[in-house]
Amino acid sequence: MDELVVDGFREAHQPPDWIGVGLVGSPFEARMTLDYTDLRGSGSNMYYALIFQVPKWGWKVKKVDEWMEVTPTYAEYYNLTIAQKQKIEGAIKQGLASASQAVSDYDLLAHDVRRYGEIIEYFKKARKDDHVLRSLFIDRVDAHTGEGYSMVTMARRWPTIITDFMRMKSEWTDPEKVTTDKQVNHIMKELDVSQAEATVLKTKNELYLKWKEMFRPVVQDRYARMKAMMDARKKSIDEYKNWLKPYVARYKMMREKTEEKPTAFLSDAYVTPGFGQSQARTFVRIWIYKPYYAMQKGKAETVRFSGIMAKKTKDGKPNKRAVLEQFQVNPYDHIVKAEIPKINLQYGVEVTDDIVYDIMAKGLANGDIDPHTLYYMVIDAKITLDLIKTPPPQGSELDNIVFAPIRLWVMSQNVYLLHLIEVWAREKHFENYVNQMLGTADMEEKIRQHVEDELEGKEPVVEKKPRFPKLNKTGGIFKKGGGRLFDAFVKKGPYEPIFAERISKMYMRVAGGEYGKVTGFLLEKMNPK
Repeated sequence: MDELVVDGFREAHQPPDWIGVGLVGSPFEARMTLDYTDLRGSGSNMYYALIFQVPKWGWKVKKVDEWMEVTPTYAEYYNLTIAQKQKIEGAIKQGLASASQAVSDYDLLAHDVRRYGEIIEYFKKARKDDHVLRSLFIDRVDAHTGEGYSMVTMARRWPTIITDFMRMKSEWTDPEKVTTDKQVNHIMKELDVSQAEATVLKTKNELYLKWKEMFRPVVQDRYARMKAMMDARKKSIDEYKNWLKPYVARYKMMREKTEEKPTAFLSDAYVTPGFGQSQARTFVRIWIYKPYYAMQKGKAETVRFSGIMAKKTKDGKPNKRAVLEQFQVNPYDHIVKAEIPKINLQYGVEVTDDIVYDIMAKGLANGDIDPHTLYYMVIDAKITLDLIKTPPPQGSELDNIVFAPIRLWVMSQNVYLLHLIEVWAREKHFENYVNQMLGTADMEEKIRQHVEDELEGKEPVVEKKPRFPKLNKTGGIFKKGGGRLFDAFVKKGPYEPIFAERISKMYMRVAGGEYGKVTGFLLEKMNPK
């Protein structure tokens, strides 16, 4: 996506808007377009020279967007990019087909495992009460002995024979204890049945006991074998999806511009494959950022607002308290919260308070956030590289790299935090895309929980239309009555409130020097002595 949420935010709230509660501004002189053409490879060399050099000056680099487009006439580059993308696509399709077949196999095995598992449960219960196991014998064994031989058909003569069989005891047909005649007599006496029925029941009971003896080890073996196969197949399903994650990620990262906008180059005079040249265009957008330290000790930017921190940690969660105690001023304020619904809408995510505090904690840990400053510099560079190979005999291979624009922004830490939140949202959106493509265990669990909620009769969560709180010129939510009067005479917040003398003449100028160092490095590469 070309435009980020923070793009609109930065353009809409430049100084002198809401000075004091936040700051995001770009000096007029710190917006530049650099255009450089040289031999093949020079554009890539310049890009990597930049991103390898700026960390040595204390900057960090993040990539926030990219796309590519290659004409088929550029066979060498096409085979390195689009053709490889098509091979990845084929691998993904094959992997998904294998995963789908594994799911089908797993479902069949799981069905058999459930059935044999039920029978094993019947055998467990048969130690105390074998009614269920006897019923299984009647339905699945005795019923198939044929007309006139099964108890189901014998019920026409003896209506209670099935019930009588269910009441039988195993020891009533034990030849080691009593003779056959005594066994029949015992059955006649216990069940109050005729001698003919007692004889049949004795025979059926003997068959049942023999079946039970033979069937139990068969069930155990089959259950063990199928359970092992089912577990192996389930593991293979998860592994197939894990193996495919890098393929899907690479495929998504090799995004062609015409995927989202087929007319992207329809009117572009620079993309002319009809001339017979080989051409490719790649785009990358990077943020180069670093802390911007306090201008003058004792000024607003070095004051610790412990009262504000106490309000933010009222819920008593130690993780939040531990994070906030490292900041001079809590950056997670109403300015940030007013923009989060827009991020949620654009990326299909839900940024909660816990997620924001986690972003802050990780930022402190990895150095993205410096707790000793309230301000940051961010150089936003949109870089397009055209690779052109014109036909012989007059042709040549050229790189044309354009920074359009490379622009500096100075911002307060709350606005900077908003940038980190959008980076997290983009990464989460990408992760969700991969998981949805592959139907990973996380997605299965979400669906399973949704089905469980429906079965439990829980009301579905209705997505509310996002509210976008509007900030007024003082940086607050639009107020009525005395609120506006309050803003007119009272200091708005913890950040620098003086625009003309301090922000424009001190903050922006010093930041401009840092910007000039970066752009000067590029200009030196473009115009070597």
